[in-house]
Amino acid sequence: MSRSSPLPFACWLFESVLPGPYREAMLGDLVEEYTLRIDSTSSFTASIWFWSQACRSVPSMIRSSLRSRNCFISLSVATGIYLFIEMLKFAADFTISKLFAPGQSAHVVLAPIVFLLANAIGGCVAARIRRGAPTFLALLVTITVAVLIDLKGCSIPVPWWYQFGFLTLGPLSVLVAPAFLGRLKQRGLVM
Repeated sequence: MSRSSPLPFACWLFESVLPGPYREAMLGDLVEEYTLRIDSTSSFTASIWFWSQACRSVPSMIRSSLRSRNCFISLSVATGIYLFIEMLKFAADFTISKLFAPGQSAHVVLAPIVFLLANAIGGCVAARIRRGAPTFLALLVTITVAVLIDLKGCSIPVPWWYQFGFLTLGPLSVLVAPAFLGRLKQRGLVM
């Protein structure tokens, strides 16, 4: 993928779910098709096409990971990392509630930050241990958040977009953080 790629976030999403041996070729083909679409249509239409490809690829890549014979190893790694994330969030929530901000309003503000950071760290650790583990970890995060929303796990009344943010940004942080860190490593900005 070239540095002049117009949709870096969508490219990161692709990089995080595409299988390793085919990643560069598939992403190169998609960027090339995107460039051809920009030449023949508008950049807005080409961007919509590229994002639709990204959104359609994630479920099929998850299904592909589930069918592989190594999926149980990835699922085991993801489960271990998930438990690590939960302990990390518990320790951060406890520290915030006891030391820094005992009020509920502060918790509503700080909880998403802790949640996203813990998920991003977990995604990076999972990607470092096993290639397919972040996908399973994102799935575990999605299921947990959906169940907590359904069970009304938050005792503080919050608007719908607050819960929707947890449901969408949590799994995305698991998938995007390792891809983002990988891009920084490629550019030599991080060791």
